[in-house]
Amino acid sequence: MGDRKCKAVLFDLFETLVTEWGHKKYTKREMCADLGVDKEAFDPYWEEKEQARYLGDIDFEGSIEYACEACGRSIDKATMELVADKRRTTKSECFSYVLPEVLELLRTLRKMGLKTAIVSNCSAEEVHGLRESEIGALMDEIVLSFEVHMRKPDPDIYGEAVRRLGVTAEECIFVGDGGSNELVGARNAGIRAIQAKWYTDRFPVKRDTIEGFPAAEKPSEITTFTK
Repeated sequence: MGDRKCKAVLFDLFETLVTEWGHKKYTKREMCADLGVDKEAFDPYWEEKEQARYLGDIDFEGSIEYACEACGRSIDKATMELVADKRRTTKSECFSYVLPEVLELLRTLRKMGLKTAIVSNCSAEEVHGLRESEIGALMDEIVLSFEVHMRKPDPDIYGEAVRRLGVTAEECIFVGDGGSNELVGARNAGIRAIQAKWYTDRFPVKRDTIEGFPAAEKPSEITTFTK
């Protein structure tokens, strides 16, 4: 970062600040059982709409309706509400399953006078309760792909966070587990990127270090990259 002082830290969300592992998940197989459709038939149509969900062009219910209709299954309102509620409830569990060291890092960054933001690829139901959570309360800005109609690794989504924080790209670092090619995206946006490994080393299997990027094995190590 040369002699430019770090003023902000941008974070990925899943497997960086929170994890989907270690607590109850609403699996695709369980969801398909509730919907009364075959998972193998359902999957291609569900995956087809992933980009649209993440860009906010279709919601969870719309994706379910589309995939089920393609499978020849009409879903009644009660079933749709049941499935949507299970999805939101289990996803919101992520925000209660946070390493204490992650929360301590966020508090430390605040004490250091640094701004913080989340930059996440997600659909609306995946982040139900985020802004009301302890993680959300420790953020200055939250940039979600479905709200801004951009997704990582598009450099513009990082630029949106930088703009909202009132800093420059050179004054930021980005911290993420490396999914969605997000570290390359951050680098292309002019931001130094750090691979976060504290969750991916635990759940479900240890992830290799991504070549070309420094890695942090513990949340507390992130402060060394802000100097």
